[in-house]
Amino acid sequence: MPANPEKTQVLVIGAGPTGLTMALYLAKHDINVRIIEQYPAEHGGARGTAILELLAIMGADKDLFEIATGPLQMAVYGTDGKTILKAFDWSEAAEDSPTIPFRRTASIGQAQLEAILHRHVKQFGCEIEFGKKLLDITQDGDKVTAKVLADGTEHLIDCDYLVAADGAKGRSRRLVGALFIGETKEADRLWTANVEVPGFSREYWHRWGDFSKAATSLKPINPAPLFHMQSLGPALPKDIPKDLNGTQELFNSIAGRDDIKIEKAEYISEWTANIRMSDKFAVGCMFLSGDVAHCHSPMGGQGTNTAMQDAFNLAWKLVLVLNKKTSVGLLASYEAERMPVVAEMLNLSTALHARVFPHIPATAFETPRPKDSEPDPMQCSKKLLQLGVNYRWSDIVFDERYNGQSTLEKNPYNVTDKRIRAGDRAPFIGNLVGEKITDLFTLLKEAPSHVVLIFPSSASSKLENLASIQGIIHAGLVQIAVIVEDRAPYADDTRSVKYLVDTTGKAREAYVSDTRTTYAIIRPDGIIGGYSFRVDGIVEYCSRLGVVI
Repeated sequence: MPANPEKTQVLVIGAGPTGLTMALYLAKHDINVRIIEQYPAEHGGARGTAILELLAIMGADKDLFEIATGPLQMAVYGTDGKTILKAFDWSEAAEDSPTIPFRRTASIGQAQLEAILHRHVKQFGCEIEFGKKLLDITQDGDKVTAKVLADGTEHLIDCDYLVAADGAKGRSRRLVGALFIGETKEADRLWTANVEVPGFSREYWHRWGDFSKAATSLKPINPAPLFHMQSLGPALPKDIPKDLNGTQELFNSIAGRDDIKIEKAEYISEWTANIRMSDKFAVGCMFLSGDVAHCHSPMGGQGTNTAMQDAFNLAWKLVLVLNKKTSVGLLASYEAERMPVVAEMLNLSTALHARVFPHIPATAFETPRPKDSEPDPMQCSKKLLQLGVNYRWSDIVFDERYNGQSTLEKNPYNVTDKRIRAGDRAPFIGNLVGEKITDLFTLLKEAPSHVVLIFPSSASSKLENLASIQGIIHAGLVQIAVIVEDRAPYADDTRSVKYLVDTTGKAREAYVSDTRTTYAIIRPDGIIGGYSFRVDGIVEYCSRLGVVI
């Protein structure tokens, strides 16, 4: 029998980008978190590649962008293997706007992403516990117990909450009791490897072949001369190569050239289309996050993006609940918000999958086959940047401009009106001048929880009395930032708020649509939680979270 249980507040299963994002946010906010990983060490594969604004909020963006690649155009070669027939932007750019700091997708290998996140997690005293395999999970009331095998010995770990982030093949989903609904397409195979190709151009993401038969590509990733090689199509050999010689032969046979020499091939793997989604994201005190809850086609590179958003959405809510700032009921909003977003992302990535694999009939998600007039099969819509993800329908958002009601239609991507509402991504604002120059991401990174942006109705109008929210401020639930045109009219205000001068006027332009003083409540995950014209609107928003003062 295992010894007496070890204890922690949150146990995270899996040390991929999802689990590390979760652990980083929790550890940063003084939550006792442990993260276990069954593999003995970090892997070196180059699977997920997209990165997010949320990394800037967590303070990890500079490290990532120093080694990220792109955005690159995709170059498509002719049958001679050497003539570029066309080159196009692999991903559409977001609209040119100062409120969108990262307009295109940048890429980074998953191993590099994990190493950076791990380094940031360690700064807050949390280490990945490698070589620990999850055996079983039991839940008794408000306690979860995990049975873990390490060095041949079984251990019990008691926790208040368990976050399953051990990937599509992880065992936690079955132990939690969730179903994985969707389909597997054995014919749709994708072969991948990390390869070294010294001296070859890193200007493009290079592609050869025909999707109706076989295609292969070389995508530059850092450090040079590393590339991520992908091969797919119905004519791929039944026995996929597993070594350097086989990799070279596969490339030559598809590319139609033999002058590109691959000197090293590692982390060779084969992916089979497995497009699924869990029927639940939460079971009592246990939560599913990332690939263990939803498995995407790799087309579009959305698995990592979506997974990390899962983690961030849940993490800030766990912090408030564990610190007894809000009621436990807040955690129900994780499943309510993320499931519609994930379902729509599956539709989008599956549609792209059907374009790349044109021999495939319509999928279980009712994705039609592409028309000849559509763009290149691998070109990604700007929707896949996920800048338009919203939770307008969520019960915990509050928008006074719409009678305090959320928009009930669950339409997480296809927003047609341009007016910013509660539940939308908060527009980025920069060049805010206070004691130092700051921006929205920095405010969120430094805040204990939410940030409230107050836009006075005029350049000299006095702020409303903040007495009704003093308890909320002192509890660390909100940090107040007053966005003004000129600091001088407020020089005598000694209240514990930040005054920031909007030097460009872009902040007011992005957030204000009324002549009255506007209060915009920004959640820790960069989503607008509430809009109001009264300070008591902050109280109303917090009541929806179940705030306990």
